[in-house]
Amino acid sequence: MKLTFYQAVIGSEPENLKNIAIPKDLQKRGAIIRSVNWLGDAVMTLPAVYKIKQSLPEDAPFIILCKKNLASFWHSFTWVSQVIALDGKHTKRRETELIRKAKPGFAVIFPNSFGSAMDLYLKGIPLKIGRSGRGRGFMLNRTLPGFYRTPGQDSNHQLREYLELSYMAGGQGWDDNFEAAKPKVDSDKLATLGYIDKKDTWLNIAPGAAFGPAKQWPISHYAELANWWISEGGKVAILGAPGEEQVGEEVNKLSPESLNLVGKTSIPELMHILAGSKFCVVNDSGAMHLAASVRAQGVAIFGSTDPFATGPLGGHWKIIWTKPECSPCLKKVCPLTENQYHCLSSASPQMVIEQLQSLG
Repeated sequence: MKLTFYQAVIGSEPENLKNIAIPKDLQKRGAIIRSVNWLGDAVMTLPAVYKIKQSLPEDAPFIILCKKNLASFWHSFTWVSQVIALDGKHTKRRETELIRKAKPGFAVIFPNSFGSAMDLYLKGIPLKIGRSGRGRGFMLNRTLPGFYRTPGQDSNHQLREYLELSYMAGGQGWDDNFEAAKPKVDSDKLATLGYIDKKDTWLNIAPGAAFGPAKQWPISHYAELANWWISEGGKVAILGAPGEEQVGEEVNKLSPESLNLVGKTSIPELMHILAGSKFCVVNDSGAMHLAASVRAQGVAIFGSTDPFATGPLGGHWKIIWTKPECSPCLKKVCPLTENQYHCLSSASPQMVIEQLQSLG
């Protein structure tokens, strides 16, 4: 599938990276990918990670090294042969032994931090690929320039950064295609929580955002939207990760007929529910990217961040961004003393309803 909406912001295929390859003996040994640490970012890496997998011999190992909270996400993709979950922030003896036992031919480090490169340094891996900067260049054999974001000056979607790394690792293809997840879920468990598959019924909302309140559309707006959908004969599921329970409860108090599932579902279960929705309404969050990855459709609301750089890839989405002068600031908490979070509150429930109606 070729890029459509975001093709312009990803830009053209880089000619200088087109023919980079990995030596065949290292390809046969397979690859290990150091995953990024946030769910939304992990979803945005999927096209690039998948292209690296496609470049390998069919039977070559393809390993993901990730934070423990993302292990179930990566397990949902059948083209991943092994997931090594970090017990702490970085590799320790157990993870080191597993990596050395696997003997991958090369590693691709997707995060930009010093520690993520250290996770795969001195692990017996012949070729290590990543971005330079932050003092980590000595740990890498093949590098691209460091990646740094400046508020309001993004010239490309973040996917471009990841696809460039894929090219450095022998992957080819300048698009957002990847083989979809096949999450394993227990339908009986979901039924006990009150969720039963009925695709044309559910409006799924995700009012939380791990980044901070500068990404969160007002609770009262979400509740008004939920109550409208219910009045139209639909059902609403409030979704979110552990740690976001309070915001889920607050929306549920104002919309008591909604089903509050915040913190009650695993990532694979969340993927299943999002895929089964009629529409989703989400902040710029992990839930937004997860919904896009399962080809859901809906409305994504932006405030302090820039959809040009981190908008949803996949599915059919309407973006609402009122874009006051101070946005995008990329801050977690609004620094204004007056009209705080205006970038979010100025997006009214009626604006979202009209966009949903336009999706049909």
